[in-house]
Amino acid sequence: MITLSKIAKLANVSVSTASKAFSLSNEINEETRELVFKVAREQGCFKKFFSAKYPKFVIAVICPEIISLSYSDTLLRLQKYLSERNCEICVATTDFSAEKEAELIDYYYKYSSVDGIILLGGGHADLKESPEIPVVFIGGKGADDRIGFYTDPRPALKQALDYLLENNIFDIGYIGEPRTSTKLTHVSELLNEAGHPINEKFISVSEKRFEQGGYEAAEALLSRERLPRAIICGYDYMAIGAIRCILDKGLRVSEDILILGMDDITEAAFLNPPLASITTEKDEICRLAAEAVVNRINGDFSDRSKSFPAEFKHRRSFML
Repeated sequence: MITLSKIAKLANVSVSTASKAFSLSNEINEETRELVFKVAREQGCFKKFFSAKYPKFVIAVICPEIISLSYSDTLLRLQKYLSERNCEICVATTDFSAEKEAELIDYYYKYSSVDGIILLGGGHADLKESPEIPVVFIGGKGADDRIGFYTDPRPALKQALDYLLENNIFDIGYIGEPRTSTKLTHVSELLNEAGHPINEKFISVSEKRFEQGGYEAAEALLSRERLPRAIICGYDYMAIGAIRCILDKGLRVSEDILILGMDDITEAAFLNPPLASITTEKDEICRLAAEAVVNRINGDFSDRSKSFPAEFKHRRSFML
């Protein structure tokens, strides 16, 4: 069995010196420290004795996926703001699995030396927060009003729908996939409140995601007897797929069918025609989340949850 005494003997230093080397004590010069480390690595026991605390906070960011620009952009913004606060991040994905998310949270609570957790994409109502590891939510807030930062899309959606209704456009459709059901609920509720319930025949949900899902959902919608005059899409990538399908069917975007996306990805403004979208306040949300998790690590729990209204980006794809 490799002991600290044996490491010290092999490095020709005292046990006290070896111990101080592993704790990164300023009393030990760099040459001696590296000698002790070299011996420990050769003996395969460096991690066993290394006891120094990492000089930065490590924040675990758990998100559904990083394929879409929406999530990857959020991660980049978080990394920027956490880096400014002397933090490093580690990223894990769940593929939208609640079971996987619970497994990851349990891992970080029990086995990994992270200082805080940021959860992307929902409410996580069953989370039992560890008193040692603070948790901040983006996209929702947890049970008992734990701190979260999120965007409310309803005001912007209402603005977009009011534009249609004021121009006597009542044949309004929706295309999405199972994970966008909340957005469909928002659209349906807003139209009900306006006195123009959505026609179930104008709803098309694909089991596929991104552009392929948008194309498939639009194709199913356009195969029906009556076409919607406007289509709200679950997110921009689905809108891009829907636009391709509309063009393939010999129809025109805007002139024949108005298209609205959500998330306002970078490409949206540069499409032909430019894609109207519902944008989220990602930058401020990420800044506040980074600030809040570091504050909580330092014992300051004064930050409060905050909701931001989304913004309706009115572009050519949705203009009469």
